[in-house]
Amino acid sequence: MRATLALLALVSTQALAISLGLILPDSNVWTSLTFTITVPPPPPPSVTTGPWFFWAGIQPPGGVVQPVLQWGEAPSAGWVNNDALFPHIWQMVDWAVPAADKNNDVSATTQGIWADEGAQILNTVTFANGQWSQTSTVVSGGGFGYSVSETVTATQYFDVDGATNSDANFFVIESELYGQQIGDWNFDVTFTDISLTAETTDGVSALCEGATSHSDGNGYISISGGSISPDGLTCYWDSMVLSPP
Repeated sequence: MRATLALLALVSTQALAISLGLILPDSNVWTSLTFTITVPPPPPPSVTTGPWFFWAGIQPPGGVVQPVLQWGEAPSAGWVNNDALFPHIWQMVDWAVPAADKNNDVSATTQGIWADEGAQILNTVTFANGQWSQTSTVVSGGGFGYSVSETVTATQYFDVDGATNSDANFFVIESELYGQQIGDWNFDVTFTDISLTAETTDGVSALCEGATSHSDGNGYISISGGSISPDGLTCYWDSMVLSPP
């Protein structure tokens, strides 16, 4: 990925983003994220430049750990199912984008999974024992059964010292569109069964209950079905939908 917009802009092409960020107090951190993304229709035929990314992830200091549904950028390691018989339009790739000057400024990326329109992809991000792990698995539709995963060491990729906890208090869900035809975005991207877990209860209830549908001029995010786990550590939402302006 070029870079998360919340971190830095490394490209000259225009970018369009609708996003939601949930930032815990400094005394608390996020430790895991689970969500399912439904593969949308393809970009309109008029769109010939990109790439376009739709993702949710957790941001350790200086970087981000993010399963990404993407169009218009091929993963460096290729694909796990490049012989898939449906059109090769959307692919799921797990990214760990490092902080500046970490890991030689090189992101860790998995192979891509081609997934057909309407397919559902289950994604998990977790922190444990000083490492970030993520997995993406197609659980229905074209691409069913294919999976990718990766694990990176926090101290190698992010601005952390010792990594006794995730040191990551920032959750983001976002559209991130580059190219000359970003105004042609014309479809919804739906995230469902979202769960986001923190290390302690500090700030969780107020933050998650305060997440609301909104527009920032670059699109809309519609949020439904929010709740908190009985132990106060985990936020749940039935869905978050990213829509064009």
